[in-house]
Amino acid sequence: MSAMARLSPAICLALLPMLLQGCASSVDRLNSQISRSVVTLERQQDADSLAAAALLSGNDIFGKGQKDRKHAASLIARATATAPDRADLAWLQAAICQQTPSCDALPFEVRVRTLDPSNGIGWLGGLARSWAANDDAGTNKALRAIAQSDRVDIYYTRLIAKLTPKVAEAASISLDEASVAVVGALAIESIPAYASASHACKGERLDQPDVVTLCRGVARAFENGDSFVTEMVGVAIAKRVWPENSPEWQAAVDARRLFDYQSKLWIELPDKSATESMQNHIALCSQYRREQDVFRAELIAAGKNPDLPPGP
Repeated sequence: MSAMARLSPAICLALLPMLLQGCASSVDRLNSQISRSVVTLERQQDADSLAAAALLSGNDIFGKGQKDRKHAASLIARATATAPDRADLAWLQAAICQQTPSCDALPFEVRVRTLDPSNGIGWLGGLARSWAANDDAGTNKALRAIAQSDRVDIYYTRLIAKLTPKVAEAASISLDEASVAVVGALAIESIPAYASASHACKGERLDQPDVVTLCRGVARAFENGDSFVTEMVGVAIAKRVWPENSPEWQAAVDARRLFDYQSKLWIELPDKSATESMQNHIALCSQYRREQDVFRAELIAAGKNPDLPPGP
């Protein structure tokens, strides 16, 4: 699973059933170890251990029906109380709360906006609620805030670097296996929030010039995001809101081509030592804000040219 552990959340979710097919015993073993790790992690006092416990206890990563959102919410509350100035943990608290019954996520979303005002992620919860309520004014307010932000980050590399070693140690599993669990859980937390942005920037709403203007800003912020999933949401929106063959439309097309090209290169790489490779991956995650830059650095280290070759 070493190659999968270092791919984006979307790719991991797509490949996980295929890679685990016919390996029920391995899945059961890993699921059991992850479950036990939560018990160990929640007994710790440091923010990263508590955050890892919250992330894993709140998500059914391996399809075993084991999740406890309310317990996850209490664990992440302990983590943020321990490290109140960390925007990554504030976002995780907001994301967990958004999917927890009877939990008001707004105070946590406001906390993210305060700690990291150039990040539009703190407005996605409000956008989702406004969109679900058919509140056009609220939807456009949230879109405007995202459009005025510099980027939409889920603190992807930072959380992988901080939480994966904690999970591996607590569960007595490899860094590769721990990374699969962490990446899968992050995908479950982050991807649902993107749907409202995509829906709000498509269809008849784009007949309104002011909405098109807002969505152009939203596309740019998503394209500057720190994960491939986030960037590809921005690419999809950009291709709807910019005229075909405009510089912005072409940049979106090229970004998608680059993603496809680099992913193909990566999948074709022969596996290296899983432990050494994942240690390097975590070190790069500590160094770079964006998953895209980690991916590029790993391709270069493997002797591959990460740049898109000329062509249509």
